[in-house]
Amino acid sequence: MVNINATLIAQILNFLFLVFILAKFAFKPLCAMMDARKEKIAGDLEAADKAKADAEAVKAEYAAKLADARQEAQAIIDNARKTAQAAHDKIMADTKAEQEQVIAAAKESIALEQKKAMEQVRAQVIDLSMAVAGKIVEQKLGSEEDKALAAKLTDAALK
Repeated sequence: MVNINATLIAQILNFLFLVFILAKFAFKPLCAMMDARKEKIAGDLEAADKAKADAEAVKAEYAAKLADARQEAQAIIDNARKTAQAAHDKIMADTKAEQEQVIAAAKESIALEQKKAMEQVRAQVIDLSMAVAGKIVEQKLGSEEDKALAAKLTDAALK
């Protein structure tokens, strides 16, 4: 059984006094400190969530800008290829036209040189024929009538 004596009553009073002192001076500041810590942790978690959301938004924006940059780079490359192909085609067309002009000029020059050569050959043939004919006529034709006929034929050939 429990013996209630003065020691027990003193211990109970001491305990109640200690609880009152702790409640009055330690419990409220301890609860306030724990509430402050709880609020700080909640604020930190909220800030972390906000930072995470901001980071994801920045990441999405970065991905969108990267995709735009890649698309723009591809457009620039395609444009450069088209420009290069157009320049290549123009150069090839100009070169072909110039080549055709050179070939046409060469053919014209060859034809002109051939014509000149034919005229020179014809002139030489005529000169040689006249010289040969003149020598033959001098040797074979002695009469005045023959000489007049030769002169007439020579004049007709020169015209």
